[in-house]
Amino acid sequence: MLKLAFRNILRNKRRTILTMLSMFGGYVLLTLSISVQNGSYVQVIDFFTRDSTGHAQISEVGYQDKPTLYKSVPETTDFYQQLMQVDGVQRATPRIVSSALAYGETKSFPVQVIGVDVEKEARMSFLEEKVKTGQYLEVGPDSDGYYSALIGAAVARQLSLEMGDELILISQGADGSMANDLYRVVGVVGSTEGAEARNVYLPLAAAQSFFVMPEQAHYWAVLTSDYERSDQLSQRLNSWLDGDSELEAVTWKVVSKEFYETMKADVEGGYVAYYIIIFLVCIGVLNTVLMSVLERTGEFGVLKAIGTSPGRVFTLIVTETLMLAVLSCLAGLIVAMPINYYLAAVGFVLPEPMEVSGVIMSHMKGLWDVKTFMEPALIVIGSAALISLFPARRAAKIVPVDAMRSL
Repeated sequence: MLKLAFRNILRNKRRTILTMLSMFGGYVLLTLSISVQNGSYVQVIDFFTRDSTGHAQISEVGYQDKPTLYKSVPETTDFYQQLMQVDGVQRATPRIVSSALAYGETKSFPVQVIGVDVEKEARMSFLEEKVKTGQYLEVGPDSDGYYSALIGAAVARQLSLEMGDELILISQGADGSMANDLYRVVGVVGSTEGAEARNVYLPLAAAQSFFVMPEQAHYWAVLTSDYERSDQLSQRLNSWLDGDSELEAVTWKVVSKEFYETMKADVEGGYVAYYIIIFLVCIGVLNTVLMSVLERTGEFGVLKAIGTSPGRVFTLIVTETLMLAVLSCLAGLIVAMPINYYLAAVGFVLPEPMEVSGVIMSHMKGLWDVKTFMEPALIVIGSAALISLFPARRAAKIVPVDAMRSL
């Protein structure tokens, strides 16, 4: 059957080439589309989780549903050392997050205050890289006793603050007292439209003192090797926290539901392009295979007249189409591999840079993995097999006497 199918493929080279070009083009386009789309998603999600949420967070039960100043986790050396011993944990940093009213010389502005461990945060996120003007935070106070503060671009603009200016923050402490203190502006982060525009970053010790949260934080952001392992990380952290019913670990998907849902919707939107490519491939294959069956009506009549069963005729047509699909995918693989390798290794420059978590991304890379090459092959071969069923059924139902009249 394979030998006969191969002979039939070679008999009409023009039709064979047209069919293969349709499937070859579909395979290459699908491979490149999947590589670029998945590569961009991996890059964006990796940027976001590493800089903002972490791959998982440890917080007091209920904090993620309703963040509040009064729900906290331990921020001690002992807790950190035990956390770092959990399998899969690579980095971790504590953060305090709450709101405050910021004052410049003549104006006030509502801000979000984020207390960070200066050294741990620099190793984990891109906060230090996002400093546009000035410098990164200092761990301790300066010679005048002021702690340093990084402010968002919108805060700097609204309060007309520059490097070295004093920033006054007023809020409420975790003990119910009035919180107010003075800080020295050392840097501006992000842009006026970025995620950090309204943020004020303080060293953790300064935030703990300001909000009256000694040796406490609102959550620990934890990183593992890859964001795709976040579910495993969360399970291991919860196993480690099993003895403490007040704390829980959740993945970045729970922490930032809106971002996760947006990415899911974007992925689903990308399927439209895949469906269009698949549709075009199917139309091309159906057209050429159906023409082949019509042109070979007399041949199929002879085959059936000499005793060939309808099942074997049906199988012959499907086999021919599958052979063309496999050969097309192999040819497409030879072309797509070097292109995808270039996209994964070098990437391409975006026409318009985009901002992700306050970091400007002007360069994207494709994704190089087995799935990128296997999925299009399965789609093309599967579509070809499905489309060939109708012409194959038509050929199998040919009546020998009627068919041989066309000879």
